[in-house]
Amino acid sequence: MESHGSTSRTSSNNTNKEQWRAEDAIAGNAEALRALRELIIYPLLFSRQAQKLGLKWPRGLLLYGPPGTGKTSLVRAVVRECGAHLIVISPHSVHKAHAGESEKFLREAFAEASSRTLSGKPSVIFIDEIDALCPRRDSRREQDVRIASQLFTLMDSKTSSASVPQVVVVASTNRAEAIDPALRRSGRFDVEVEVTTPTEEERFQILKLYTRKVPLDPNVDLQGIAASCNGFVGADLEALCREAAMSAIKRHSDANKDAGAFSLTIEDWKHARSVVSPSITRGVTVEVPKVTWEDIGGLNDLKKKLQQAVEWPIKYASVFSRLGISPMRGILLYGPPGCSKTTLAKAAAHAAQASFFSLSGAELFSMYVGEGEALLRNTFRRARLAAPSIVFFDEADVVAAKRGGSSSNSSTVGERLLSTLLTEMDGLEEAKGVFVLAATNRPHAIDAALVRPGRFDLVLFVQPPDLEGRYEILRVHTRNMRIGDDVDLKRIAKDTEHFTGAELEGLCREAGIVALREDISATVVCNRHFRTAKDSLKPALTKADVDSYLAFGVA
Repeated sequence: MESHGSTSRTSSNNTNKEQWRAEDAIAGNAEALRALRELIIYPLLFSRQAQKLGLKWPRGLLLYGPPGTGKTSLVRAVVRECGAHLIVISPHSVHKAHAGESEKFLREAFAEASSRTLSGKPSVIFIDEIDALCPRRDSRREQDVRIASQLFTLMDSKTSSASVPQVVVVASTNRAEAIDPALRRSGRFDVEVEVTTPTEEERFQILKLYTRKVPLDPNVDLQGIAASCNGFVGADLEALCREAAMSAIKRHSDANKDAGAFSLTIEDWKHARSVVSPSITRGVTVEVPKVTWEDIGGLNDLKKKLQQAVEWPIKYASVFSRLGISPMRGILLYGPPGCSKTTLAKAAAHAAQASFFSLSGAELFSMYVGEGEALLRNTFRRARLAAPSIVFFDEADVVAAKRGGSSSNSSTVGERLLSTLLTEMDGLEEAKGVFVLAATNRPHAIDAALVRPGRFDLVLFVQPPDLEGRYEILRVHTRNMRIGDDVDLKRIAKDTEHFTGAELEGLCREAGIVALREDISATVVCNRHFRTAKDSLKPALTKADVDSYLAFGVA
């Protein structure tokens, strides 16, 4: 790896060996790579044509995107490819204690870059984290104003000759909206390129790059590993390969084998995948819950509809594209409490292997104005980067309550959150692979603007389990429990009419507790324990409650 801040060099005599190319060090980001080559290499290659046409080359390029996507690596790779002189400017090197020193540092850097072009090679000034040097004017300190003014002057005074290799300025940031707008115009940063999270094919190329010198077991499928790493940036994939290699080394060391003969097996990759997670989703996402469709008893028709709406667009995206079918944007699950609405959402996320973002009203309602809306926007932004992903709203009636019902402060905050949610869901057309799931037990309280095609395309009633559903739920919750031969789950299912899934789970747990109360060394739960537990529990639902939910579906 090259030393930070040093001049990048390549040999000018490459007649006997192949020219080093940027693709030897990086993978993916083809658009950013093309833009950098046009900015740095083209003025050198096509100087005569540009002089004839009177063409002035671009002066600067802004690379923006999430951390770890390879912005700095791209610049260093292209600089090395063309043998340019590289000067790196970072915020900590510019900010000085005394007035005037920061401006002097910038002037010296630009002067050095200009003097280097006399050798016939271009000079590249790379400004890392430019948002820290030139923030927006409403958040500046006096020192920031002076630094920004000096940078404007230096960029405007650079000569842009068509025949002589010029000084080009490349800057990077992961907060493009925080940069002074005066920098983002033609003549300064003429071109802006987003360096975003890699696609599945780009992740595959990055994994091949990082494992080209590592022996792989024949059973390792890098394409499959790339497909399972949604939301991973280049730095995450590098960490994944490092963890897999460390796991292989440790395994061979524990077995007292020759460390030089090890190879990476699928178990090493699974271990690494359990350790390394996407950096862009840290703090706002939860681990994909390990809940399968088999963990949910009954609701077979509902599970099939969720599979078709959530799994199919992700697993069979090419089929949808071939038929010109647009996937659904969202599904609203409504029904009585305890009927597995949240569990269904977790099972859908696990089956689709999607990033799972979960939001609740408690997180979104803040004492500070605009903080909840900012969290909502940030969650959707990260979900788009980590696609395919599922954004799940539990108790959606809190976030999406009907508007105009009250003039209280909480109502005003709720209306702002609802407006933000509507805007984000309408913007999902360009964000493929982002799906919204919401659950509520108060469907009448949700604003009608959400319950329409294009937002929540499908509204599904999660009803209390019927006889067959109750039997399946009892089987699910007793599969790890030793029950006696006298226990008839069919009979218990008949005696628990109007019980929800959560209440049936509580019934099984209470039966086990009753057995332990009777004998702390008990190993089997008998029928009498279930009868005792059944007598102590009453269903919270009535037929009238179920009818009121059914009436919402009819309406």
